[in-house]
Amino acid sequence: MIFSRKFIKRKGVKIAIHPRKGESFSMRLITLGGKGEDPRGMEGLTGLTASLILHGCMGKPYSRIVESLESTGTSLYFSAGLESVQASFWSLRDFAEDGLAILRDCLSHPDFPEEELEKEKNRAISELRRIWDEPEEAASRIFAGKIFPSHPYSRLETPSSLSRIERENLVKRMEDIFLASSTFVALAGEESLVEKALDLLLDALKEGERNFNIPFPQPGPAKYYFYLKEKAEQVQIRMGHPSFPRNFPYYEEAVLMNYILGGGGFSSRLMERIRAREGLTYSIRSSFSPMLRAGLFSISTFTRPENTARAIEAIVDEVRRIVREGVSEEEVEKAKSYYIGHFPLSLETPSQVSSLLASMLFYGLGEDYPEKFLDKMKKLTAEKINPVIGQVLFPEKIITVVVGNGEALHQLKKIGEVEQVLTDKEK
Repeated sequence: MIFSRKFIKRKGVKIAIHPRKGESFSMRLITLGGKGEDPRGMEGLTGLTASLILHGCMGKPYSRIVESLESTGTSLYFSAGLESVQASFWSLRDFAEDGLAILRDCLSHPDFPEEELEKEKNRAISELRRIWDEPEEAASRIFAGKIFPSHPYSRLETPSSLSRIERENLVKRMEDIFLASSTFVALAGEESLVEKALDLLLDALKEGERNFNIPFPQPGPAKYYFYLKEKAEQVQIRMGHPSFPRNFPYYEEAVLMNYILGGGGFSSRLMERIRAREGLTYSIRSSFSPMLRAGLFSISTFTRPENTARAIEAIVDEVRRIVREGVSEEEVEKAKSYYIGHFPLSLETPSQVSSLLASMLFYGLGEDYPEKFLDKMKKLTAEKINPVIGQVLFPEKIITVVVGNGEALHQLKKIGEVEQVLTDKEK
């Protein structure tokens, strides 16, 4: 066993525990239901709810909460993803109970003060408007909004949707998240402290279970999107398509293949061709990001405006080549060596272990997942990986987003029909 762990269920909550002696304590709560469920026209609701949970609870103002946490070096924050809301907690052992009491109070009785809501809405709206001034961030936002065509996962918050959200919307949303039977808790630390943490927190979770009704998205046709930044000296490029969910039976095969294609840094095929051989970029990377309902395959890079078409065509050519020709045994052995060596190193701290345990619970990976992952990695070969590649990569369905100047637009039009993107203010 890579690290000690045990699994229990208490008050309807599935719990994973990593008992360990040490000076620190870590905990991760993850609950089903995220930004993908925001009502149409109120995109941003779940994100605002998560960000404001700590902004006052049981009559205690945000300033006092922050002061209490910072005075002991305790880290506590909430975040919202497409399918979940998470609470992350870390503290030194001697201060853990004080921080956990704050977490309990804010989970069970968040105040959502009107003034804090207005501040957070204004901050979020300002941040959205700033994004359009940064080509790299604008490219990532456009890509997120286009990659799952006509699906809730691609509905993004806008200044107008954020402006519609009122306090009562946050209160109602909070009633529907952190339900006991849909919440998973992972803890790493001394067992006596683990028990105190569970005693403090489990009563803060409401009874009930979520219905998660978001449909499975499907890849659409290949398309090109462009956002004009006339003064941009570099062109930001994002490419990809929907892909497999986390319970995909060939997850490890896909992970190794991606390392070879573009996830392995300087040893990857995309880096070797796009940077080393053709000199079109300094950096390029591909990745899979699997979720419950779907996943995302993405490629991120940048280039000079005059090289836009050449870079995109070379990238697609490399994706087609790996689908057509597969990977070699030598490439597989190098990729396996990386994962087999790196995986244990990624589990050295309590926070790293609690994060993995929470994911194991949330995605239903099984109690022996770490050992199964490494065991399967060791047994993979090119013969086993190559039949899977065509199931996870679809070069003819790649969505491409480009942010750049007029020359970049001219280059992109050489490849195909282009749809120009407007900012939120221009819509």
